[in-house]
This record gives sequence, structure tokens and C-alpha cells, in this order.
Amino acid sequence: MKIKRFKILKSEQRPLLNNLELCFEGCSENRDSNPNCFIGVNGSGKSQYLESIAEVFLYLDKRYRKIDRDTSIKKAPLSFEIEYDIVKSDKIINIEILQTKEGLSDIEILVTEDGNLIDISNDELEYYLPEKIVGYTSGENETISMPFYSYFDTYAIHTAERAFDDKNENDYEPRFYFMDYSTNLGIIIGNLVFENGEHIKRIKSELKIESLKSFQITIQTYHTEARKKFYKGKRGISLTKELESWRKKLIKCSTCYKYDESNECYTLDFYLNDSTKKAFVDHFGSSKNLYTALYKFELLNNLMVDKQTREGIARKRKQRKLTARMPTVPDKDKVLHYSELKLKLENGQIIDYLNLSDGEHQYFNIFGTLLMMDQSNTLFLLDEPETHFNPYWRRYFISTMKEILNGRNQDVFVTSHSPFIVSDTPSESVYIFKRIDKNRVEVVPPRQETFGATFNNILKMAFELDETISDNSLKKINELLEENDPEIIKNEINKLGDSPLLMSLYRRMNTLLKKQE
Repeated sequence: MKIKRFKILKSEQRPLLNNLELCFEGCSENRDSNPNCFIGVNGSGKSQYLESIAEVFLYLDKRYRKIDRDTSIKKAPLSFEIEYDIVKSDKIINIEILQTKEGLSDIEILVTEDGNLIDISNDELEYYLPEKIVGYTSGENETISMPFYSYFDTYAIHTAERAFDDKNENDYEPRFYFMDYSTNLGIIIGNLVFENGEHIKRIKSELKIESLKSFQITIQTYHTEARKKFYKGKRGISLTKELESWRKKLIKCSTCYKYDESNECYTLDFYLNDSTKKAFVDHFGSSKNLYTALYKFELLNNLMVDKQTREGIARKRKQRKLTARMPTVPDKDKVLHYSELKLKLENGQIIDYLNLSDGEHQYFNIFGTLLMMDQSNTLFLLDEPETHFNPYWRRYFISTMKEILNGRNQDVFVTSHSPFIVSDTPSESVYIFKRIDKNRVEVVPPRQETFGATFNNILKMAFELDETISDNSLKKINELLEENDPEIIKNEINKLGDSPLLMSLYRRMNTLLKKQE
């Protein structure tokens, strides 16, 4: 999967990006393995552009999916043009979707295979959308998260209705996944239970983790808070046949469990050894399947929020009055929650997962997600994914990512402020966002090659920094350059670190000393 171009014709909610078109063709033979890198100052529209991509595919998914199609859509969220390639049966298929206005009839879809246009029906378009759209943010960036949370809420309600109505309607595989701090437990469980390949060994090595020691999962559907919920005249939380099946599989994989009949609560304990891992392989097959099962259970936690609040948030999201997620449900009230996740470190120490630092959490979340989401035609939208990384990890971010994604039919978009990221990305894949005024943003290519460029050059190109020394120390150096007493300069030089400007101070000091002779 490769997005070739995306143009925002008009967006009432993001007027800053109106008429902005970016092409992602590239001319490098290595285009397939390079992420598209967006850089620029805060507020220049980088995250908004990623959100627009997610919003377009959310709109297309809701409009054209066969199961749980949204027939209430009255218009598109924005007018746009998007062109991308996907791979089906080893053939590259080009899709061009032109939503010239926001009306539902103002859309043209062109599907081309081997240079020939293919006639497709509305029921067939779902097949030509990306298989997975995976979003990530390192913090509370509600901009990029909003389309994903909207998808989660809809999927949770669909799951509940299927359970309570006892419909025979099939479930559908989730297309949207959003990875943030709250998803990390499922990701670490999925990856460390299966431990497939060399890449997971590298992740473990960087974090000094030897193994996943144990964890606990609680699944409850008729506890105190659940009894207050009514759906279709029924009390509590009902499970679909798929969820019932996965609960049984989790029970079979557990080392031991206890069941509280009055609350319909299963407490499952897992102590990892060869037998436990074999049981997971037999029942779930892959880390992604295990994560998806846990993810679908977690979606039911949204149902613990009262219906009026959920519907109110959904309305405000559509009006762009509120971008926050659903209220956090306390662990004791969740349908599914994790606890007692213990890791064994290389030094033999047993620690709780929460003892890892923010950077360690982020490292496993990012690379564990990339490792797990290996499905063809997956699109990754990563908003500042290396924020909490130390400089060493930032230096290896792109190379680690490319090693994991090598050979896959996937596309990656990354926003960043880090020169480490840009220095490992060819200029043809770097896009510099600049805010021209409050109503317009400009995106320009780098003036020079970025791959292998010094941080000084990158910071000048991307952020117009003529000096890469921090402001307070730069002010001190400039004061000394105006100083007329060479002894003061001499004493202060010893307090400064090495920099190109240090030579200017030495020249200033020597000039003043010569004048005194």
C-alpha cells in the first residue's frame, strides 16, 4: 500500500489545509522502505494532515463496508482527492477517489489494474480500501485520535447490539487501530507471548527484558455497574458468539482461574512457560489475533459509560466541539482489565510493567505495534512517535523501523521535530510544514539533501534556526562578544562548552589584548 497523493479541496473544520496537495511518489529506488516525514513548528498543520487522511478512510469505510454500513451519512466530512496503490493477489491496483464536493453524489472512484479501468459496485469498494489504518500519538493529541475513537465507539455499539439482539449478522475485522499509552498492555502481552522473529529479540535486548513472567486478565459482565446497564430490555453486558469463543480460549490458555457466578466474573492468571505459550499458539495462532481478541473485549468498556454521555460525546465530535475520548472507566468497573503484569529482566529481577519508564513504554508500544501489524496494505499514521526516546534510540529509530517493515506492502507517515529522524530520511520523503498566516499553511521540500545532513543544516531548513545553541547561552556569548575587557572574556570562556562561536570569543579576546600592548 502506498499513498501517491492527497489533496484537501475544502475542509470546514481544518481551513488551514484548504487546497493543500502533497504527492508522495518519490524518485528513489528505496521509496518503498522510506517513511513520509512531516516536520515543522508546532501548529503548522502536520497532525491535522494525518487526521485528514484518517478521516477520509473512516468516511469511506463507514459508507462502503458491507457489515454495519452507516446509512445516516448525509455528506462527506471534507472534499478531497486521494490516490493510492494497494497490492491484491500480487498485482498492484491503483485507486483514485475524487470527492469534489461534500455531497454523497459528488464522488468518483477509479480503479485501475494493468492500465485498464475496472468497473466496481459500491459493495466491492471495501475490498480496495487499506486493510488496516493504525494511528499512534505519544501524548494527549486529540487531533489525530478523533477519527479512531469515533470508530471504536461505533464498533462497540455494533458489538453490543449483535449480542443483545442475538443477531446472526457476522462480525467484521476492525480496520482502525489506535495505539497510545492505554493500549500498551495488550501489545506487550501479544508480542512477548509469541516472541516471533529476531526483531522481538532486539526490542527485549534494548529494554533489558528476558521474558514476560505473568499477567492477569479479568472479564466481567454482570458486576455491580454492569447491572445498571439496560440494552434491549436486558440487564448487564452480553457477549457475542465470537467473544464467548475467545473467552473460552483465554480460559483454556490460563494457568488457573476463578469464577464468581454472581458477577459473571472470570479472573484468569497466566504464568508464562512453554506449555502456556503453546496453548496460545494453538488457540490464537499469532500475536495480532490475540491482540485483536483482547482489543474487542476492551471496546466493551465503552459500554460502561452511560448512553446519554456516549451519545452526547458523539454529537459534539461531529460538531468539532469536543475531541476528547470517552470518560475513563475505573478498573473495577471494566468488562476487561489487566493487572499483575510482571516482567523478568536480564539481571533476574522481577518488576511490574508500570516500573518501566515513559520512554521504555513508548519504545515497546511503537516497535511492538509495527512488529505485530504485519498485514499487507496497512497504513501507519505516527504522530511524534519518538518523543520520549533518549538520543540513542532516536538515532536508530528509522533504521529499526525499516528493518521491521522490510518487504511489506505498507505505508508510513511520521510527524517529528527530531533532526535524528530527518537525517535518516531522503529529502524526497521530507515535507516541511510552514504556517504562512492563521488561514494558510505552505509545505515545501528541503533546500538540500537531508539524508546524512548535519543537525545544524536540518534545523536551519526546517525551523529557520541560524544558531543551534540554546537561547540563554547564546545571549551570554553575544554579550561577551561585545565585552571590552579581555580578562572578563577569558574568565567566562572557561564556563562555556565547545562550539563554533567559541573561536569568535578567542579572536575577540586576542584582539583586545593586542590593543593593550
